[in-house]
Amino acid sequence: MKQMNCWLTTVVIAALTASGVAAQQPDTTKKPTVLDAAIITATRVSQAVREVPANVAVLGTAEIQRSAARTVSDFLRVIPGYTTKDYQSSIVSHPSRQAPALRGLGGSSASRTLVLLDGVPMNEPFAGWVFWPRVPLALVKQAEIVRGGGAGVWGDRALGGVINLITDEPRENTLTLTQTTGSFAAMRSSAVATAKRDKFGAIFAAEYFDTDGYINVPENIRGAIDEKVDSRNSAYFGKITFDPSSSLRLFVGGNYMDDFRHNGTALRDNSTIARDLRGGGRLLTGDGSLFTATAYLGSSAYENFFTTEALDRQTETPNLNQFDVPTHSSGAQVQWSKELLRVHRLTLGTDLSFVDGEVNEDFNFNQGSFASRRRVFGEQRLTGFYLQDAISLGDRFRILASARHDRFRNEKARRTERNLRTNATTLDTSYASTSDSRTSYSLGLRHQANRTIGLRASVYSSFRSPTLNELYKPFREAGNIINEANPDLKPESLTGVDVGADLVLGSAVVTRLTAFYSVVRDPILEVTLALAGATGRTIAPCGFVPAGGTCRRRENIDEFRTSGIEAELEARPHRYWTLAGSYSWNPTEITEAATQPQLVGKKARATATHQGTAIVGFDHPAVSLGLTTRFVGSRFDDDVNQLPLESFFVTDVRVSRRLTSNANVFVTVENVFDRAYEVTKVANGFTRIGGPRFIEGGLQYRWR
Repeated sequence: MKQMNCWLTTVVIAALTASGVAAQQPDTTKKPTVLDAAIITATRVSQAVREVPANVAVLGTAEIQRSAARTVSDFLRVIPGYTTKDYQSSIVSHPSRQAPALRGLGGSSASRTLVLLDGVPMNEPFAGWVFWPRVPLALVKQAEIVRGGGAGVWGDRALGGVINLITDEPRENTLTLTQTTGSFAAMRSSAVATAKRDKFGAIFAAEYFDTDGYINVPENIRGAIDEKVDSRNSAYFGKITFDPSSSLRLFVGGNYMDDFRHNGTALRDNSTIARDLRGGGRLLTGDGSLFTATAYLGSSAYENFFTTEALDRQTETPNLNQFDVPTHSSGAQVQWSKELLRVHRLTLGTDLSFVDGEVNEDFNFNQGSFASRRRVFGEQRLTGFYLQDAISLGDRFRILASARHDRFRNEKARRTERNLRTNATTLDTSYASTSDSRTSYSLGLRHQANRTIGLRASVYSSFRSPTLNELYKPFREAGNIINEANPDLKPESLTGVDVGADLVLGSAVVTRLTAFYSVVRDPILEVTLALAGATGRTIAPCGFVPAGGTCRRRENIDEFRTSGIEAELEARPHRYWTLAGSYSWNPTEITEAATQPQLVGKKARATATHQGTAIVGFDHPAVSLGLTTRFVGSRFDDDVNQLPLESFFVTDVRVSRRLTSNANVFVTVENVFDRAYEVTKVANGFTRIGGPRFIEGGLQYRWR
């Protein structure tokens, strides 16, 4: 308690110092820059936010530096409508629950949002979720978020939106070192270095994080098996650039992550190693054509150990050991763009990716050992072609039109099971190759009515093909939940419309309002088939489901709708002060489900109708302060809306004080008021809660 009071006192003193510093400065304002930010995610070519008809959010260095978040996923929570499956920090959450979602399009382990790192896909290719620890937050220069299917030029996996994490370009010689320590024996060390010499440039980043964690089960239901959720991970990123001329740039880079975490009991844990290599270039020709090309290779190795927990949580029994889960991916992107007649900006491109993966796991634990072994593997190919025209009709009207055709193919899929004690094969199923194609479109208009009001509207379609994980691999979750695969899954498709307005009020206030309506056909849900009850029983197709467990299966239902309003405000009342707020009203509803009529009228799993964020920022050369409060409304943790989760508020704060021109010290506090809030719930009553108050202090030193 004494240490906590000391930290909080430091925060208060720094905040008062910030007020005093501001009072000594002239009362001038600084214009918000949200509409002037240059982005590439919405159209795959560089444009300002004010030129794009889509609702694009841009988070830059200033927002990162005032945030108390320790990971990229936690930082992105300030975006209205952004969620992960369980609203828990990616520091302790299981990888399968870290899939990002926008506009109510979440609730499953496979993400409907495409995540990019410098334009290269980051989603785990076999399952679709995201290994967020791969990218240290200190490495990110800018995050661009396109909500909805308006960024259709990215094709498959971008059904609900796109998040692009952009790293810095090496322009000078710098080295930034950061060392922190905090609650729960947490320790973080990071380094970011850039170098520039003649035609060569380089950037390198490394981060190591370790924490003993905390128990994320409420005290009233804890048992002997419940332990702390701890984690440790290391991540490395490097990129080298070469500019042989002013019109040509080449680059090569790579990324590596090693992650381990205990998942709340003595036996449950998982580990992941992920790596990738990328390279490409950009060429500007004499006639104004811009060619870009990127190729990449990726692989991951994953291990996971699951258990069956007794209802009284006094004992646990092994039930699944995923001892070897390798995945390999490769892909390429080629694009041409050129301005024609000073009116058109044409873009033509293609991209392709190849994925192969397998799961080797032992199951059916009895008499002290696993009795069965399962192997699941398959391959997936994705190819796409797109054409886009950005049309400028004077200073006031801009039209953006695009069309894209995608084709995917699943092949060589097989599922085998054998008895480890007799070596007899008990299941051997080869799945027929399947292929399909989809054409998607986007048409948007932006009208700058005057210096104050900009209006935008767009209609679009997008799609997502099922992942290999959804098609062929069963999966287990805490609470004795079994999710069975479904090889007959069809692609999801979305049709939507956005209308919005950007209002510039004076020189210090920008407001953005967006209304949206989307219909998803054939959405893939984890559908509850039956509950095991108090003793456990065999339920098809899941097999034996332990006591208190649930049998679910991934299935296409007919139709799902999501709609809402997004409101964002940024004000700069003083050159050092920033006030920002956002609110999302996002009702969702399953409207058609012929094979699952009990789902009609139900809300989407894990989606809150109401979300909001309020931010106060103070950015002075000597002192900076960031105060963020988030509200997440009530929601359900199952498809049939029988497991409600309560609404919650969480407040975070970060204070930084410059010591010298190169050094600063900072303190962050997450969940300042130490609120306990539910993040998951299962039918047997088992609940997990979000992170308690976390305090971290650190020192950062920068050489230039």
